[in-house]
Amino acid sequence: MIKIDLEQTLVPMESRISDRALELLAHQINENIQDFDGLISARFVNDSEIRKLNRMYRKNDTVTDVLSFGYSKEQNGRLLGDIVISFEQACRQADGDVELELIDLLTHGVLHVLGHDHERPEDAKLMFPLQDKIINYVVSQKVL
Repeated sequence: MIKIDLEQTLVPMESRISDRALELLAHQINENIQDFDGLISARFVNDSEIRKLNRMYRKNDTVTDVLSFGYSKEQNGRLLGDIVISFEQACRQADGDVELELIDLLTHGVLHVLGHDHERPEDAKLMFPLQDKIINYVVSQKVL
């Protein structure tokens, strides 16, 4: 079973991902991806920190919305990966609903940690519908 440890102190209370939304998100991930067991750590940062991390790990000196760092799936209940999300970039990208954008980015990051990718069209055809399915479930529960 996958657990998500989310650190949101940088996010204003009114924009934070609710405990219920996070619970539903984790549930859907576990329903749809069952061959992992462990913890995924996620936190929100500012633009300067994500730019620094992007430069350091991807050799790309720009602000990005989310970075994912996946570790071995053989961890057996240990840390599977880390996710870093720029709250400022998420706000710029949000279409009026910041919490929904945060959920979208968190889901995207989790899928990357779990081995999904979208670099090739055939991979994107698998990843994006799964991401949409998970997010649509959370939204359908009217927790946003």
